[in-house]
Amino acid sequence: MTQEQLIQRSSNAALHAPGVKDLSRRNLLKVGFGFATVTTCAAILPGLSGCSSSDKIAVTGLSFLNAGDVALFSALIPVVVSDVAALDAAQKKQTINTVLKNIDAACSALVAHQQGELRKLMDLLSVGLLRRLLTGVGDWHEASQQDIENFLARWRSSRFETLTAGVNALMKLSAVGYYVLPQAWAAVGYPGPLKEVFDAANS
Repeated sequence: MTQEQLIQRSSNAALHAPGVKDLSRRNLLKVGFGFATVTTCAAILPGLSGCSSSDKIAVTGLSFLNAGDVALFSALIPVVVSDVAALDAAQKKQTINTVLKNIDAACSALVAHQQGELRKLMDLLSVGLLRRLLTGVGDWHEASQQDIENFLARWRSSRFETLTAGVNALMKLSAVGYYVLPQAWAAVGYPGPLKEVFDAANS
């Protein structure tokens, strides 16, 4: 199985997570259209976000995700992927860090327009007041599993397409970021590379 096939199978596995739909360009456009005005308003309201310009810079070692994005996905990953939640504290932290790198790589691989639409969504969720109003979560670092589950359920069942598209994008990024890891291959029916091929590629 090629890496491309593995990623595709991982994507299919992620789609079986409750409420996750296709992370398509069409869905990203829905996200951007619905959130563009809100994020613009948030940007011009002094002190609304409580963030400095430095908070918008990608964290060290990553290309796309900033500190707010890392906090968001660190809260989402264990809820979206039950296997991660079942790990002990040290393993969970290590796995989440690896998944974050995979999510960052996936976001970085998007074309500029798609990155822009995704950025609108994640910037919106970094604004404290708007985040609380839209998700019920005050701080991603302090959110409980129940808080995150309530947020995901609220957006999945929303009558607003922008919210359902947004939560689908976040959930699929979280799920696929995990399912491309070797320890998750069994869950997607991938036995791993042939030993001879692996040894030859790494000799």
